[in-house]
Amino acid sequence: TVLLFATFPFSYEAVTYVASLTHPLLLFCLLLTLLLYQQARGAAEAGQDLRRNVYYAAAMVTMVLGLLTHENGFFIPLALVGVDWLQQPPTGIVDGLKRPFLAYLAVVPLFLVLWWAIPKTSEQSLPTFSEWYSNLIPFLQSLVYPLLPIFRLTADQTVALLILVLVTLAGLFLAAWLARALGLWLFALAWFLLSALPATLFLSPDYLYGSPRLHYLPSVGVAMLWALPVLALAKRLPYDLWGRVGTVAAGAVYTLAIALPPLIFIDCEMDFYAEVTRIVREMASVGQESSAEKELLFVNLPVFFSSYSAWPDGCENPYPWTPVGAVVIPDYASARDFVRFNGGPDRPATAVTVADYTPGWNTFGEALAPTTLRQRLTESAAYVYDLNAGQFRNLSAAWQVNDASDQDPLAVFGEGFMLKSAEVDSSKLDENVEVSLAWQASSEARNSVAPTVFVHIYDGKGQLVAQHDAPPAAGLVPVVWWQEQDMVLDSHRVETEGALPPGDYAVGVGMYDPFTGVRLAASFQGEPLAENVFVVDHLTVP
Repeated sequence: TVLLFATFPFSYEAVTYVASLTHPLLLFCLLLTLLLYQQARGAAEAGQDLRRNVYYAAAMVTMVLGLLTHENGFFIPLALVGVDWLQQPPTGIVDGLKRPFLAYLAVVPLFLVLWWAIPKTSEQSLPTFSEWYSNLIPFLQSLVYPLLPIFRLTADQTVALLILVLVTLAGLFLAAWLARALGLWLFALAWFLLSALPATLFLSPDYLYGSPRLHYLPSVGVAMLWALPVLALAKRLPYDLWGRVGTVAAGAVYTLAIALPPLIFIDCEMDFYAEVTRIVREMASVGQESSAEKELLFVNLPVFFSSYSAWPDGCENPYPWTPVGAVVIPDYASARDFVRFNGGPDRPATAVTVADYTPGWNTFGEALAPTTLRQRLTESAAYVYDLNAGQFRNLSAAWQVNDASDQDPLAVFGEGFMLKSAEVDSSKLDENVEVSLAWQASSEARNSVAPTVFVHIYDGKGQLVAQHDAPPAAGLVPVVWWQEQDMVLDSHRVETEGALPPGDYAVGVGMYDPFTGVRLAASFQGEPLAENVFVVDHLTVP
C-alpha cells in the first residue's frame, strides 16, 4: 500500500510545488491523528486511563491542526469513524454511536460555521450537473490509473473511462471478497469518495484539471483499493513455506507492475518543477543583484509551461485528464512575494506581459505595450524571461533609453544602423572571444528589415575561422522599438573551439538581411568598406 501511494502519478506537485505544501501537511495531521487515536484505544483496553486521556487529547490537537491547515481537514473525523468501525464493527446503531470519536465529530459543525463566516476572495456556489461531472472525471481517472498506460484513453473517451471504473471496482470487490475484507473495500472506497467531495463541489473544472495535488488525499484510498489483490493472494495461498514464497513473489511482481510505469511520468514532471525552482530562485537573485533604488519589472514570466530545453516535446502522458508541465506563478500570486519567499529582498516588483515578444507560453501579468515598456525603463530594473534559453535577460542593460552619444559612429550599415562603440575581450582566446557592441539607429533604419549582426574572426590570409550571428541584443530589443536617442548594447560570444594557431587575426563586424542573406552596405566616414565588414580589432596569437 505504501509503495503504491508513493508512486501515485498525480502527487508530484505536493512534493515540488510551494503552493501544494498544505496538502501533505494535512495528510500528515490526518495519519498522525489516526495513529494517536489507535494508541488511545489500545490504552483504554489495557485499563491505562491516564495514557488513554493523553493520547485522546493529542489526537484532538492534531485533528484541529489538520482542520486549520486546509478545508479538506473536515475529512479527519470521518476517517476516525471509518477506522474505528473497520477494526471493531458495531453490533448496532447504539453501539456504533457509543464510541470515543463523537467528541471529534463535534468539531466539524464548528469548523463549517467558521468556514462559511470567513470572507472568500471569490463567490462559491454548488456546481451544475455538467460541472460536477467534469470535476469527477480526473478523480475517476486516478482510481484506474494503473490501467491507463495499457488502454491509452483519450480525453473525449469519458464513457470508456466510466466503464473501466465500474469493471475495476467490481474486480477489486472480488479481491476483497476472496480476502474476506469487504469492510476494507468499503472503507477505501468511502475514503476516496469523501476526500474528493470538496473539490468536486466547490472548484471549477479548469482549476481542478490543472491541480493534480488535489488527488493527494484521495490517493490513500486508491492505494488501499489496489492493494486488495495482494491481501487476497495472501489469504488464499497455503500458509506453508512455498505458499509464503509464492505470495511474496506474486505480490512483488503485481506491486512493481503498478508502481514502475508511472515513474517515467513522475520523473519528467519532477524535472519540470526543478526548472520552476531554478526560475523562482533566479528571480530572487535578480532582486539581490539589480539596483535597489528601482522597481523590479519582470517581463513575460511563465504562468505555466509544458516544454523547455530539457524536454522540448514535454512529458509522455498516458493520463489524458492530467496536464503536462509545471506552474511557475499562478494568476492570483504576487511577483514581489516570489522574490521575497525565495531568499531575495522585500522590494517592489511587478510582472507584465509584452505580447510583441510572442514568447509561445502563458505569461504572468497585465499586458504592456512596447512604448509603455520603454517609458518604464527609466524607473525600473527590467528583466525579460527567455524560456527557450532558460534565463532572465537584463533588458535595462541592453536598452539604454535616451543615452545615445553625439560622437561620430565607427561605421554605418544599411539605412542608418550606426556602430557607436566596440570592445573585444580576448582574455579567453582558447575558448572564445567576447565582442561588445553599441548600436544607434536612424528613423529610416528602424523602418527597414530588422538585420542580423555577424561577428567574424579572420586569419592572416583573410580566411574565416570563427563566427557568431544574432539579431542586435539577441532580439531582446526589436529594431522597430528603438528611438533615435536610444543606445542598444549587443554582446556576441565567438567560440574559437580550442586554441587558435599562432598568427595575426582580425575581428570584423557586419549586418545582413536574414531573409535574403545579403549584407547591408557598410561605410566608414562616408567611404565604403570592403566586403561590407568593419574591422573592430586585431589579435595576435603568439
